[in-house]
Amino acid sequence: MQFRGQFQDFFFETMLPAVNAKIWQNFRSKKFMAKMVLSSDTTNRSIEQYSQMAGVGLPSSVEEGEDTPTDYFVQGFNKTFRPVKYGLGIPASQELVEDDKFGIISKRAQALSNSIYQAREIQAASVFNNAFSTGAYALPDTKALCASDHPLIKAGGTQSNLLSVAADLDVTSLELGLTDWELIKTHEGFFQMLPTPRVLVASQNRWNVAELLKSQMRSDTANHTINAFKYTETGGTVEPLIWAGFLTDPDAWFLVAPPDETETLWLDRKAPYTKSDYVEKNETGVVYMRYRATVGAYGWRGVYGTPGA
Repeated sequence: MQFRGQFQDFFFETMLPAVNAKIWQNFRSKKFMAKMVLSSDTTNRSIEQYSQMAGVGLPSSVEEGEDTPTDYFVQGFNKTFRPVKYGLGIPASQELVEDDKFGIISKRAQALSNSIYQAREIQAASVFNNAFSTGAYALPDTKALCASDHPLIKAGGTQSNLLSVAADLDVTSLELGLTDWELIKTHEGFFQMLPTPRVLVASQNRWNVAELLKSQMRSDTANHTINAFKYTETGGTVEPLIWAGFLTDPDAWFLVAPPDETETLWLDRKAPYTKSDYVEKNETGVVYMRYRATVGAYGWRGVYGTPGA
């Protein structure tokens, strides 16, 4: 194989654009589930702090001539997010190019983009894979993401976002969960009034959740009974959301609000990017793919779950 100039020039001018094209074509073809489930944000700082906030309470009656009372926001629990840098590279030696092995280099490029994609999905899914754990995964209120006793910072008392008795996904448990969802209170003591949630499940529950939500009739009886999950006050339906492969507990399931209504967070300091280098002493070009990000939750709003039976 002949190419003009030195291999270093060839690497940067000819091979690198082709490798980058393959990396990004493969990476962008995949659906980043984190942005469908978690609230997403970006930062240009080394740390970011997010806080829960409780708004004003209910108004009171005001007699003629009396002052209208005032109320104030109350700041709740804080969490500091620190983005971490991740990266990986693939080499391409002069011999590999000279021997016309671009097919191998192309496969390496795909493997690199797959690696970065998988890492980000694993990190994002960890919010739900550890939703019933405390310790390193506890919220700032010291509770698990899904717990029975989250303290309400203004109203006082506690609120549960956990099915009272752990149960696998079926008609009865989903009915209980959706009823609980409507009755969850906010830090002000109000009903949370969130949109109809989606049902988030692992791959193993894909067919079960489809039968529960998509069947015209109830899936648990031979009687001619409508599937009530297909109807809401607004005319919408409860939709399934499958995080294929990345939710590790096949029995766990969740109700999740639209991402911007939750206090979960995927925070990008620097979105995935590629860089390249050439090492003269071994005549090898290297393409790196890196990103800086962090993930977690600073509150439980918009999430409800159970680990299953």
